[in-house]
Amino acid sequence: LLAGCSGGGDERDGGGPTDASSAPVRGSSDEGSVPAGGQDLATGLEAPWSVAFLGDTALVSTRDAGEVRELLGDGSTRVVGTVEGVDAAGEGGLLGIVVDDQRRLFAYSTSAEGNRIERYELSGEPGSLALGEPEVVLEGIPAGGIHNGGRLALGPDGMLYATTGDGGESSVAQDPRSLGGKILRMTPDGRVPDDNPTPGSLVWSMGHRNVQGIGWAEDGTMYASEFGQ
Repeated sequence: LLAGCSGGGDERDGGGPTDASSAPVRGSSDEGSVPAGGQDLATGLEAPWSVAFLGDTALVSTRDAGEVRELLGDGSTRVVGTVEGVDAAGEGGLLGIVVDDQRRLFAYSTSAEGNRIERYELSGEPGSLALGEPEVVLEGIPAGGIHNGGRLALGPDGMLYATTGDGGESSVAQDPRSLGGKILRMTPDGRVPDDNPTPGSLVWSMGHRNVQGIGWAEDGTMYASEFGQ
């Protein structure tokens, strides 16, 4: 299901996952039901924002608590780890997560200093997974009470992509010097790839308001979705 917001005002209640792999969301047209063909995999989660997979094991980020939770086979969840220093005011908090084939979890979160991307080693096996110590991949992404972006994805080229919002300041989206209002492309270590559009810049695409969805077609074409009006 896709989450959206009504025109104007705080988008906080609509700030949940926006991709097709997101956590189960109750149908808006019939409270307490799921769409035809849908199934509740877990209930009782507060502000689940993103889902990533380690093999067949689903990991869910919870925006306000800053927790990465593991979905167990009986429909319950357990805390894999907590991202420290998360500032969950407004639409900020623990947002997108993604896992690479080296068992590293990347997390996009809001701190008092701005939005950032951190990387964690995943240890243990399903049912007993744990997060290692954080390593900063990128920091200094503009944050605000609204428009924090936050989607992470590993592209077909092996690069790490991050979507950022304008933080409520629309002018930064057109500023190539700002990381706000952009789609960023980087190596998994946070370096600028040699073939980015502008040498030395992480900016892959600019002029965005609040990108919260990203994906690729079979032919390699990237699609991104803007969140809001």
